[in-house]
Amino acid sequence: MLKKQLVLWLVLLLALGACEKLSKKEWTIYSNGNQVTALAVEASDSQGEYLWAATSGGVVRWNKGTGEYVKYTPLDGLASNRVACIAIESDGTKWFGTVSGVSRLQDEEWRTFTVEDGLASNMVQTIAIGIDGSKWFGTYGSGVSLLDSKTNSFTTYTTADGLASNDVRCIAIDKKGVKWFGTSRGVSRFDGSSWKSYTTTDGLASNQVLCMAIDTDGVVWCGTTGGVSRFDGTNWVTYTTSDGLASDTVWSIAADKDGRKWFGTYRGVSRFESHPGLSAQGPNWTTYTTADGLVHNDVRSIVVDSEGNIWFGTSAGISRFSELTSAHSSNWTTFITADSLVSNRVLSVAIDAEGKKWFGTYGGVSTFDKGRWRTYTQADGLASNFVQSIFIDSKDVKWIATDNGVSVLDKSERQWRTFTDVDGLPQNKILSVAVDLRGIRWFGTSDMGVTALIGRKLKIFTAGHGLASNRVWAIAADIDSSVWFGTTAGVSHFEDGNFTTYTTADGLAANRVWAIAVDSKGNKWFGTDAGVTRFNSQQGSWTTYTTANGLGANGILSIAIESNDVVWVGTYGGGVSRFDGHGDRWKTYTTADGLADNWVPAIAIDSDGTKWFATYGGVSKLK
Repeated sequence: MLKKQLVLWLVLLLALGACEKLSKKEWTIYSNGNQVTALAVEASDSQGEYLWAATSGGVVRWNKGTGEYVKYTPLDGLASNRVACIAIESDGTKWFGTVSGVSRLQDEEWRTFTVEDGLASNMVQTIAIGIDGSKWFGTYGSGVSLLDSKTNSFTTYTTADGLASNDVRCIAIDKKGVKWFGTSRGVSRFDGSSWKSYTTTDGLASNQVLCMAIDTDGVVWCGTTGGVSRFDGTNWVTYTTSDGLASDTVWSIAADKDGRKWFGTYRGVSRFESHPGLSAQGPNWTTYTTADGLVHNDVRSIVVDSEGNIWFGTSAGISRFSELTSAHSSNWTTFITADSLVSNRVLSVAIDAEGKKWFGTYGGVSTFDKGRWRTYTQADGLASNFVQSIFIDSKDVKWIATDNGVSVLDKSERQWRTFTDVDGLPQNKILSVAVDLRGIRWFGTSDMGVTALIGRKLKIFTAGHGLASNRVWAIAADIDSSVWFGTTAGVSHFEDGNFTTYTTADGLAANRVWAIAVDSKGNKWFGTDAGVTRFNSQQGSWTTYTTANGLGANGILSIAIESNDVVWVGTYGGGVSRFDGHGDRWKTYTTADGLADNWVPAIAIDSDGTKWFATYGGVSKLK
């Protein structure tokens, strides 16, 4: 009997494991692998060299010889699609710093380290591996953590120890094993026992240090927001645009086999040569841009491979620079993934009558239909590429809120029209858009209230008319034709020409309201900074749910409701949470389950119940 029970338990456990695997297969991630934040070269005896690219849409491994690539996302084990940095050990172990911790890929096995393991912060901006194999992780706002690989324990250093700032953007380690940390308040040097910091007072170009590199002579090079500074151990020397640098904001630095320094900026890449016989200006500097063959002028990372090729990671792909036999000739090659999502920073999602998905991003609008992608930008007629919100009305007309007005695309998707302050809008920065049951179009602005388009006339409502605040983040139409507005000072209800405002004094979780949705029973759901609040207007009752009830985070950016009134909320850093109405418990899904990123500003649900999540690391689909 006991043996039978053990067998049954084993079968149950195996079944649960299978269900877990199946649930992860229900997730699909769509992302852009061309927005590169960091590069690293890996040598492989059998396959040649691989180029690894950290992007805002996951990690991409390129075969340098064939141009083939493989993308890794949270579905594979990565902590988040938003990857800031890469480091590769001599044994081939890879480390990826993300906004949700640091992930290690070792012998095809993934493991993620987070604050729960002792990491100073989950937002890892830079990684360096010491000559002794030590791993250093620079974080946003929490200092630098040192990992003991034998015990998998962390030691963290902060300003209390001598670090210039807890915002650590870059790390470099010299031949003696001395660590150099670039921070938001200067450069710190740590020799294992003592700290010393350098700032503009000492000769640094700017205290905002973005990148660092140490050349073969031991000279420390620092890219800042005020130019590039070199330190020879005694003196600081700064170079700026007046010397020949493409831009004073320097994102990346690398030295090639000839000792030349390469500086990546948002205006191209500059090469610096310095040797006897050259003057301090003119011939020392050469700048390359898209006009020369660079895929994009915003160069975020530079690496040099074993053959002397220079690789540039940009906001729109990777460029390889190979010098030819002639002294002044060169060859540029572009490496781009086949993705079609224009940007991984996705702020809105809407689904039209034909089932086509519309995604508003930092780079324009991307549509997805039957496996095909298409992008609309300013070149097509969009008011701006920064798209905050999309609403599709009953006539299948698309209303697109941007930071330069509202663009309207007709059902045929051929004719554009844009409304701006020239047409009567109080301002062009539009945060939200919706159409109520009467067909009135509503546009929420950044700080000039809400505008109603009634027929062909615009009417403006502000705090002077009773609106809670002039910054309107969310708009939702009620089933009774009234309208709700989420603002920075509460939620306002507009009915019969009058506003009624509700705040924390009435039962709202917080006054900053990012999202609103109305269920089939007429209950209003408000996403706030302190949880999600349900308002039963018929009973006048308020109920708030927080992380104590299972929410992934208390900052709620988006809400969507299924036809059976199951509620989904997108959070700020905590993934997505689901509420089926039974009890007070929520179920949360994160990158560990297959979500692209844990910051979810928009959700849409299509006719077959498939959920689409807009994240800061691409788009996730859950069937």
